[in-house]
Amino acid sequence: MASYYYLVATLPLLRFEAQRPFDAAYFLKQCKSLVSDHDYQTITSALSGRPSSHPFLMKWQLFASMVKKELNDQRSKKLGLSALKYQNNGGKKISIGEAVRQALSNENALDAELSLLALKWKYLDEIVGLHYSDVEALLVYALKLQLLERKSLFTKEEGHAEFKRLFSNLQSEIANT
Repeated sequence: MASYYYLVATLPLLRFEAQRPFDAAYFLKQCKSLVSDHDYQTITSALSGRPSSHPFLMKWQLFASMVKKELNDQRSKKLGLSALKYQNNGGKKISIGEAVRQALSNENALDAELSLLALKWKYLDEIVGLHYSDVEALLVYALKLQLLERKSLFTKEEGHAEFKRLFSNLQSEIANT
């Protein structure tokens, strides 16, 4: 098992409440020359969402899949859809179901999305355990960067512009009918 003490020590601390210090592409560029080819491919797989045989990454992907399935299940029930393709008949965790239920009960869509990102962040904190300087630490860092990238997309200015665009399109459709 390779140790990446120097690389991990040079990385800025990531906090969910803070802005990302750089994007995942920059992080990958930093890793390229400092980690083994195998570990680099594992990190790349983590960021792309491709299935992996790495035990740590498999654990993360299972969790992310359970969150997604639970979201589909609860959203479909909320919309009155009962098709089997929406139901979460796979692995379930009560904590995921409850967290998703709380997020979906939030009237503010942004707050709901942020709570789901926070759920994933918390899970990464839980599974990283004592991995301080190995590939697992780098995987968590990469995945947290990805979560912060998603979070950075939620700006008031862009949201307001998108709302105006959608509202304008809707007005145009109504006027044309």
